[in-house]
Amino acid sequence: MDIDYIKKMLEEDIERLGCKVWGLELFGRRSNQTLRIFIDKNEGISVEDCEKVSKHVSKVLDTENDFSENYMLEVSSPGLDRKFFYNEQYKDYLNEALKVTFFDSQNKKTIQGRLEEVDKTSIKLEMKEGQMQIAFSSIIQANLII
Repeated sequence: MDIDYIKKMLEEDIERLGCKVWGLELFGRRSNQTLRIFIDKNEGISVEDCEKVSKHVSKVLDTENDFSENYMLEVSSPGLDRKFFYNEQYKDYLNEALKVTFFDSQNKKTIQGRLEEVDKTSIKLEMKEGQMQIAFSSIIQANLII
């Protein structure tokens, strides 16, 4: 099952429960998959929020024919060192410190810097050594640094 399809299927329901989908991860074999859902809201996420969303999502997925019968569901907050899943998430973290792992030509690099700018195709980080523009298409993972 496609992660974008799962997000589209669940996003509206999760919003009705008072939370928003921060990100989704789906991994493992089809016969034993793990779906990890990160939820967020302005006031922060409580254990009760995770429990409420988990119960609802379980019911939805249990009725979905395309989803594995044997799956593990994890619902949590993105945490303080949140991982970025979608390009539009970066805009809310201008001037914050980020750790970004990306491909530069053929090499994998990890750098840290202050998020200076976000546009439609990339982010710009300010580092001690200067500035670096990184295309969204080359980012493997980016996390907020606390």
